[in-house]
Amino acid sequence: MRPFQIKKEQIIELINEVTQVFQAQPMLLKNLKPPIKVFGNIHGDYNDLMRFFDIWKAPQETGDICSNDYIFLGNYVDRGTQSLEVICLLLALKLKYPRQIFLLRGNHEDRNVNRYLGFGQECAQRLNENIDDPNSIFQKMNDLFEWMPLGAIIVDKMTQNRILCVHGGIGNSVLKIEDIDKIQRPLKVQLGAITDTVQQMCMDILWSDPTASEEVLGMEVNSQRDPQRQNNIMCFGPDIVDKFLKQNQISMIVRSHQNPVDAIEKFSANQMITISSCANYCGTTNNNACQLTIQKNSLITPNITYPLPSGTPRQQISTSPEGETSPLRSAPP
Repeated sequence: MRPFQIKKEQIIELINEVTQVFQAQPMLLKNLKPPIKVFGNIHGDYNDLMRFFDIWKAPQETGDICSNDYIFLGNYVDRGTQSLEVICLLLALKLKYPRQIFLLRGNHEDRNVNRYLGFGQECAQRLNENIDDPNSIFQKMNDLFEWMPLGAIIVDKMTQNRILCVHGGIGNSVLKIEDIDKIQRPLKVQLGAITDTVQQMCMDILWSDPTASEEVLGMEVNSQRDPQRQNNIMCFGPDIVDKFLKQNQISMIVRSHQNPVDAIEKFSANQMITISSCANYCGTTNNNACQLTIQKNSLITPNITYPLPSGTPRQQISTSPEGETSPLRSAPP
């Protein structure tokens, strides 16, 4: 791995300043307004992130930051080889545009996870640091992750639709949206057996998935993510989604956490959308990547990119034809 070019002192200063921004904003971000761009998992794939910025404009003055806000649904680090580039860029954007760039926490924004799945090794090798040192970038960055919000609500005043954005899902413990806002920070996520209601909510928001089929109703243990059957990671059926939306007057949930082959997957009669923004996850799945644009009239357009051959220069990047993006109309509450 190549050494990271930004100096440690500059990264620490960035972390400290953005931490203060997170601390000043709530755990549940309310009343985000369209037009807004929504990104799913990035997983250290800096080139894929740049592809979206190159093709559909970037959050800068010469791009579309004057007309669009941005929300990212977590999992910035791990798996890919440029987690440092991804997270430092997004934090810098958050610092520059604190009321237009929104970064939710994903399940990989947790030192118990990213220590072993890529980010820890990247910090050790590219920054030449001992990640067990409390003053290391690795530890400081994970301290910042504990202040990230867990959810956001996009409100379209034209249609009165409300869209909930989370990383994972709602599981079996998230009953009211207001409960998310009551979770205290800094938040350390407890993995393994859980008896605390708040910790179970955190696990549901960060780790839960919809069931593999819409024919499966209710709740079931997520055996793929919970092979030891500790019953703390759940799958929820379309009936759970429908009930949650009606009780909370929400029209749709947009989430990430998984990597659909076609980049976007609809669930519960289009009431839930899953997207991933990193193509060819882990270099083996050959999945497409997606970013959603939500307009003021609740028109949701997925922008799709395809996996590229290894080593393709950014100047040669291409994407799906414009006609292959398809609008999805969010349902009324």
